[in-house]
Amino acid sequence: MPQSTLNREKDEHGLLAIFKGNSGEGKSVAALSFPNSYVFDFDRKMPSIAQKHFPDKEIHWDTFEDIFQIDQRLIEFSISCPYDTLIVDSITGLVNICVDSVGKVKGESVTEILGRTTGGKNKTIEMMGIDYYSAEDRFCTHLIDRLKSFWARPGNPKHVIIVAHVVEVESSPDLKTKIITKTRSIVSKGRKFAAFLPTGFDNVYIFGRQLPDIGEIDQSVKRIIKTEAYGEDSAKCSYNFPDTIDFTNGSLYEKLVKFGLNGEVEC
Repeated sequence: MPQSTLNREKDEHGLLAIFKGNSGEGKSVAALSFPNSYVFDFDRKMPSIAQKHFPDKEIHWDTFEDIFQIDQRLIEFSISCPYDTLIVDSITGLVNICVDSVGKVKGESVTEILGRTTGGKNKTIEMMGIDYYSAEDRFCTHLIDRLKSFWARPGNPKHVIIVAHVVEVESSPDLKTKIITKTRSIVSKGRKFAAFLPTGFDNVYIFGRQLPDIGEIDQSVKRIIKTEAYGEDSAKCSYNFPDTIDFTNGSLYEKLVKFGLNGEVEC
């Protein structure tokens, strides 16, 4: 039976989003403000970050040695997920695990890869083969697809958040104009998955800092998110959120609820 946008019960789904920005901009802290959270701790930042910012809040997490351990956790969550919020922190850490996992399967260590050189006067280091980049793309896509399917089904998880670090990338000079284009891209080993990732999300938020104006009484730096494109950085939002949200010293989750995350705007 087709669904109608004009005849629907209250949507039980919460936020499915990418939180992206430079390191230290508050992405992880913002994600941890969401209720009943589980963290795929690929950056190995837990529990210190949680204990610093949420000392009285229970948050569950796991670290992983390889993609096979990650897949086992996904299988368990496919059967039953007890958490309201699933957090991937970060996608950059995940691609490193993917590359390490391929090395383990192939019996190659980092030093062995770097140690293979070609002969001759100008020796060059043999870098990773295409199989490493292929594994990154395939497993990262697999994980994102599984998390999105969990989010779309009834019940838990209600929120799925992907934390992604970004880096400024310069294009090669245009052959005619010689103009160099600067963009901010999600950090990964290969280019394919980083470029593809945002296309599967309706909510991609930029995290940053807002400096105080000269002469302003409050000279503290503010923590903000941008829900619309800003400069060279793309963003998008499927909610009627403001284009800039200040969550300095507060819970981003509570801010988003105030602006209508759960379908009701607080007065």
